Order: sequence, then C-alpha cells, then structure tokens
Amino acid sequence: MALALISCTERIDIPLKTGDEKLVVEGYLFDTDSVSWVRLSKTAGYFSDQPTPSVSDASVVVEHNTEQWSLQESKTNPGTYYLRDSSFRLIPNDTFQLKIRLKEPVGGYTDYESQTFVPAPRLHLDSLSIEYSTDFDKWMIRCYGQDLPGKDYYLFNSQVNGKIVTDSIQLKVVREDVFFDGRYLSGPVIQVLNQDMLKPGDFYTLLVSNITGEYYDYITGLQDEVNEKNPLFSGPPANVPGNINHGALGFFTAFFTERYAVKLEYIDLQ
Repeated sequence: MALALISCTERIDIPLKTGDEKLVVEGYLFDTDSVSWVRLSKTAGYFSDQPTPSVSDASVVVEHNTEQWSLQESKTNPGTYYLRDSSFRLIPNDTFQLKIRLKEPVGGYTDYESQTFVPAPRLHLDSLSIEYSTDFDKWMIRCYGQDLPGKDYYLFNSQVNGKIVTDSIQLKVVREDVFFDGRYLSGPVIQVLNQDMLKPGDFYTLLVSNITGEYYDYITGLQDEVNEKNPLFSGPPANVPGNINHGALGFFTAFFTERYAVKLEYIDLQ
C-alpha cells in the first residue's frame, strides 16, 4: 500500500518508424448524371495532424478500347482531376483503364495504372418508405424493388435536398445480395440516418449503385479499420489493399447509379 501511494506515472514517447511514401488514388467514373473524378495524394505518418499532401501537375487519362479522355486538375482543389468531356459514357459489362503519369516520382514510380469493370444495373426500385424509430431516434429507410438473379454487390447512399449526407466511409452501406438474390425486396431497412439529418418537407433521395466485388471488399475493409475495435483482441491498423499497381493505395472504380426520390411529409413523432 505504501508503494502504491508514492508511485507515479511518467509519459513515455515511443518513436515510430515512418514507412515509405506511397501514392494514394481515389477515382470514380460515373454515368452522365455526375462528373467523374480522380484524386491524387501521398501517404502521411500515422500521428500526422495535417491534411495528406496532394499531388498536382499530373497527367490523368481514362481509356476504353481506342478512346481516351484527359482529366483536368481543379484550380480550387489541387490534386483533384475532373473528367468534363461530354462525349464520355460508361458502358455496362465492359472495362475502363486509368493511366497516371506524375511530374515527380512517388514511391519510386512516375507511372501508375489501374482498371475497373463496370457492372450493369441489376436492382430496380419501384418505391421506398421512410419511418422514424422512437426507440432509436433514427430514420429508417426501406426500399422496394426487384433484384435480378446472379451474384451482385450494391452501394447505398442518401441525399437530402440534393446533398449527399452519407459522405463519410462509416455511413456508406454496402450489401451483397446473398439473402435476396433474384427476389423482390419488400421493404428491408437499407439505410439508417440520424434524427437531425431529415425533417418534414425535405426531399430525400436513395442512390443505389451496382459495384464490383473487389470494391465491396475494399469498402468493408476500410470500415473495419476506422470503426471502433476491441483493444484487447483486435489487430493493429493497416492500409487496405486497393487496385492500383506499384503498391499504390486507394481504388479506381466505376458504376451506374439509380435514384429514387420522395418528399418527407409531416409525421407525428409522439
């Protein structure tokens, strides 16, 4: 007891080794309703409290067969490159390539490549409903529609008054159709929103995207890393493998998106 009373604690700073710098790629090809884009940055130390460095002045090109489209870097958002060519179209059940050439090497390379398959839309909604749960103080989004036979993966996002509210990785919902393959969806809860995200009079839009199995694994891997873990039994944090060559991090993907919008009418929450 005497030793416990006179004992003290001391802060110990453990120096951590910094890993090799790597390129980070985040790239999305959308259908004609949205602007496709690619973001380039570099990795940072685990305890860094600064934004990751962006990579500017790169050549970023998307290719499909003999066609090629160049992306232009944003003047207000360095490191983000947009595809604004009106001739660009996604082609379902086909493959697109991404080619990046850096002004200076990152991770020992200046040229990086990736490719992605474009799944065709296979879940067709005909309606949705919004319910408020007083038990959880959450909005429950239920969808109704037909899933086509065959193994599929889906990404669900939510818009309120035209703005994405599921823009963080924790709020995105990905599902494999193992439990409803080829069946009609009769109102399963597909998205859960906080109470302050919706109010009567708002326009709500559910976005349903057909994604590849590789991108499904990537999103679930990211969610496993950023969500809370049991400190005694979970493993150390790690970078999630992507689909960029030369050991770069991140993912390049493409998908079609179906949208279904409703106006939230007044309801009695009592």
